[in-house]
Amino acid sequence: MRPLLSCIALLLPSCVHVFTTHYDYQATAPAPTVGGAAFRAEFIPKGTESGVALSAMVVGGALVAEVGPYQMRLHAFGQLEDQQWFEIKRLRLSGTNNFNAVMQARGFAGRAEFKPTQTAGSNRASLLLGPYVSLDAKKHHDIVLEAEVVVMRRSGLSRGSLRIPLSLTKTKRRDSTNVIAEIAHDIRDRDKPVIPDPLPPPPEKP
Repeated sequence: MRPLLSCIALLLPSCVHVFTTHYDYQATAPAPTVGGAAFRAEFIPKGTESGVALSAMVVGGALVAEVGPYQMRLHAFGQLEDQQWFEIKRLRLSGTNNFNAVMQARGFAGRAEFKPTQTAGSNRASLLLGPYVSLDAKKHHDIVLEAEVVVMRRSGLSRGSLRIPLSLTKTKRRDSTNVIAEIAHDIRDRDKPVIPDPLPPPPEKP
């Protein structure tokens, strides 16, 4: 094993960098509230584009873009022992260039239960929306999510409207991987399946 890794070490750089650009939509206004709960929309990119990073014509790492289509989650943040659950009754995305997409009811079916978060005194409910949403970065840079929701509170049922303006944003990060260590890990643990998390952890605040 060690002679094999020594030979590989001579052929490969010890460290490879992965430069990732993450595209998603972020709210441009304070979180709207219904039934004492503040709502936040999350757009999770499900597509990727890849390439190589060159420096003086030498491969220096990988380029990855996390792009659409997007899966959406709607989060509601409330207070412990107050909000119990929320449901969506209607949801629509709109924007410039005559963009108007009304989601069918089966796309937001279900009831999101409020559960405690890591923040003291706070709870959160998250509803994963069914269909992926394809958006053109040039035509749909700014969009608006509108929804009718109901929130069950300790005092009774509350109904209201949400309007969340969003803009396309991008963030960059660099991850470094030790090639030899990764190869050794893969050989040593090749019989142990690794199942990645299908979704990122939900946010802790609106």
